[in-house]
Amino acid sequence: MTTRVGRDQPRQLPGELWGVTFRQAEASVSLRTNSQAAYTHATGTLYAYERSGLADARWHIDLLVDGGTLEDEVAGFAEAPPLEVGPRLMAAVQLRPGGHAYWVEALHTLIVADTTRATITVRCAQEAAALHWAARLARQAITAQLLESGAVYAHTAALSLGGRGIVIAGHRNRGKTTTLLASLRHLGADYVTNDRLLLRADPGELIGYVWPARLRAGIGTLSALPHLSGLVPEAQRAIPAAQRWNRRPKVAIEPWDFARLLTGEAQVLGSLRPTLMVFPQLEPSRTTVSVEPVPRAQAHEELLRTRLFMTDPGRGPSSHLNHWLWPTPDPQTTDSHLSRVVDGLAELPCYRIRAGTDPAALAHAVGAVVDRARR
Repeated sequence: MTTRVGRDQPRQLPGELWGVTFRQAEASVSLRTNSQAAYTHATGTLYAYERSGLADARWHIDLLVDGGTLEDEVAGFAEAPPLEVGPRLMAAVQLRPGGHAYWVEALHTLIVADTTRATITVRCAQEAAALHWAARLARQAITAQLLESGAVYAHTAALSLGGRGIVIAGHRNRGKTTTLLASLRHLGADYVTNDRLLLRADPGELIGYVWPARLRAGIGTLSALPHLSGLVPEAQRAIPAAQRWNRRPKVAIEPWDFARLLTGEAQVLGSLRPTLMVFPQLEPSRTTVSVEPVPRAQAHEELLRTRLFMTDPGRGPSSHLNHWLWPTPDPQTTDSHLSRVVDGLAELPCYRIRAGTDPAALAHAVGAVVDRARR
């Protein structure tokens, strides 16, 4: 199963509002906003979701830029307990009828969540804050619903080659993005995701739903791909090739620019059925490529121990697991969902690819394991 995605035209509603309903599998959320910029940013960023005009949805978000809240509306938050709502971003939290209210002073934003009515009301002083929240809140709403239905996070890139879903899994800096971009360029694969999937083990099948976001690539990877080398910031183009692979920060490529990653008739997809798994291990000093099958028991142990690579022994759990606005399933339920997904993934052919920085050689290795899995 794959979901192809496309771009819709803005849908303006009466009263200078813009509206859209996002869907992924059975999850849904509607977004209404008086900021066309926030609407455009959300629909562009959330490339993996089906989109339509406002319709029935499980959750509803109203996002308004109104010049800011009144002093008496936020005065009560002075003694409210703090909560992390993003990297280096805190909110003060109050109980409200049906849910909670969050005052994010740094962005001058008041968010009121009513779980009994399944509504989120967001009031921003400035449009920049609306741009910050639009895609994030809609994505969190969709993700929370999928987690409730049995999905779990996996730290993976993914592509589809000849209709076969390939999961590229591993911790940070192992070469997932390089493997993905090399395969898109040299194999003509379809793009699915660069960083994260929501995997669910339904009866008789394993399905991966995209957690949509921008792609981030290091300048070493971009420099090695001629069609993307122009994305390297000018100030970093003089860095010697051997030093580029460990440079930070990475370069962001927005979803609306993903077409430049593709070749031929390749497409951007919103979901896939995994049929093959790859664990890349790239070493810039390496000059050869080796491919080795990963035994089923070893793959199972590695996936379970790292919780699908969402927990790094050196860094701990990923910060993307912070569902501050919607509760997640209890730990026992999540562990059960994780176990079923790991069982399903461990049944797939799995290969560890050790390579250097030659994208063509890396892509050739990916193509070879796909051919091997077909036999």
